[in-house]
Amino acid sequence: MTSTPRRLVAAAAFAASALTLAACGGGGEEVAENEEGLVELTVMQITTMDAGPLHLGVEEGFFEEEGLDVTVQIAEAGSAIVPSVVNQESPIGYANVVSDLQAIDQGLDVQFVSNCCGTGSDPEADTSGIFVLPDSGFETAADLEGANIAVNSVNNLGDLTIITALEQQGVDGASLEFTPMNYSDMPAALERGDVDAIWSVEPHRSISESHDFVNLSSNFVESFPETQLGYYITSGAFAEANPEVVAGFQRAMDQANQYATDNPDEVRRVIAEQLDLDPELVAGANLATYVPGLDQDSVRAFAAAAVEQGMISEEPNYDEIFVEPAE
Repeated sequence: MTSTPRRLVAAAAFAASALTLAACGGGGEEVAENEEGLVELTVMQITTMDAGPLHLGVEEGFFEEEGLDVTVQIAEAGSAIVPSVVNQESPIGYANVVSDLQAIDQGLDVQFVSNCCGTGSDPEADTSGIFVLPDSGFETAADLEGANIAVNSVNNLGDLTIITALEQQGVDGASLEFTPMNYSDMPAALERGDVDAIWSVEPHRSISESHDFVNLSSNFVESFPETQLGYYITSGAFAEANPEVVAGFQRAMDQANQYATDNPDEVRRVIAEQLDLDPELVAGANLATYVPGLDQDSVRAFAAAAVEQGMISEEPNYDEIFVEPAE
């Protein structure tokens, strides 16, 4: 578990964001149409393999069939997406479930729209892992008691799933230290000895394996198997003002997730193209699960764990945070 001061800093940052966004107003924006009569809709994502179904949905025309002209906008970090969604600069965007819950906990106008990506039950197929050096002296996950682990951001999905997974191996979660850094910087930091272990998520998980690092824990599967880890979100104001747009997005995203599930090679192809990744690297990477619909049970599971770990103050009002799935 990370230290209390670090959590207070994170909470303060979210509170500041909430005050800033509240000052910007929250009215539902009217949507614009292009020359072909399609509603122009910006959807924000990050440079992750989990974006595959979204790109395929655009490519295969699923959104166009619903009257939507979707433009995928890439953010440098997930932390930029929630404010953009609340301000309706990007009416719909991706964020992992812990970030979503933290935004709601701080009073931001966020609602869950559609599943993005999740994890199954096979550790070998996990998109996530905790890696150490071959000669580190850490032989099993239980040996990570007191370890300093690199994550891309603290008080978020990484340390929540790591703590949950390692506590099942007898590790005291409070003994763990988490150091934030970019995924791309983690291999060098591990080799220098700056940290004891690194958290790698695809495609960085495959990169860690290419360095012959040792995977001690498939922390997504071992902590929250068969759950959704990330969602597409919108603001309540936008959903209220544009219910047909949001419903159309849901239907198209359901098609895209099912298409991605049925065509994993297409996911790998479009990700290699869109993220400018080595196709050979992507070919060996594990893929998330892409489940149509809106998994509310996963949100509840993560919320309960986030409260337990002090990452949110209380569970949200579940009657207010979901856009009911389109017919």
